[in-house]
Amino acid sequence: MARISPQDEAANRAMAEAVLAQRRLQACRDIAELRAQASIEACAFCGFDRAVVLTVEDGVLRAAGNAVDHEACDLLRRTALATPTPLESGSDEAELVRRADDGRRTGTRGASVLQQALGLEQFVLAPIVPETRTVALLVVDRHEPEVALEERVRVEVYAGLIGVALERAVLRARLAELSAEFRHLATSAMAMGQEALLSPVTMSTDLGWGAVFPRSDLRSPAAAWPAGVAAPGGPAAELTSREVEIMELLVLGRSNRVIAAELHLSPETVKSHVARLLRKLGATNRAEAVGRYLAALQGADVS
Repeated sequence: MARISPQDEAANRAMAEAVLAQRRLQACRDIAELRAQASIEACAFCGFDRAVVLTVEDGVLRAAGNAVDHEACDLLRRTALATPTPLESGSDEAELVRRADDGRRTGTRGASVLQQALGLEQFVLAPIVPETRTVALLVVDRHEPEVALEERVRVEVYAGLIGVALERAVLRARLAELSAEFRHLATSAMAMGQEALLSPVTMSTDLGWGAVFPRSDLRSPAAAWPAGVAAPGGPAAELTSREVEIMELLVLGRSNRVIAAELHLSPETVKSHVARLLRKLGATNRAEAVGRYLAALQGADVS
């Protein structure tokens, strides 16, 4: 069996460490946890005392507000949080972002705006590029010794691992949101189908009148108002049981989306109901409709 050279052993060890670091990063539940974990892992993986991930946003480098469970890293994060750093033209940070966005390897370090702002000593900056655009910078620092070329490469590799983990975290979050929207859509579609099958037939072309032959299990339009109190707009403006349900939720300040979820309707269906309610109540907005509805229930003159 051929003997493995020390260089190959070191390469294999570095690969194994990278795989383990990648797994720990990908286990993070959200972006906030990923940022914190990336700072902690960077110290161990790259051999530095402290690290922070700074977001590149609107030409400014910013730290996150979430605490990091690492004293030195969290102190560096708090310092960066208190002093957002602009990407000054010609600075090492600005050139780093520009070269990374152009798909080129980073060059030698020049004047750094972060060095003075954060009190960095022996430090390395590496861009985090999840797709084609730099979204953050990884900053690692220590007191000594001076940073070797191999260590700079290691930091760049680790920044690449963060970028991959960030892609996965964002994708998971988007898929979870999309799944929730699909569930809401399916529920709304089922509710709309039930409503189409069970709603009474009307004579109105604009759906503004009550039922001609209301089902016995639906609330009578006359029950929408107390005995002896006329609905605004006359008999044609009497509210259906569904409109009463929606009106009562409007009184509670519910939005169309919340009403749709509570009544298992689509937001567009709720929007149509609200429009008819405004027309029936002679109101120009939701607040006025609520006022007229409450006044009518109290027997007040709302005309």
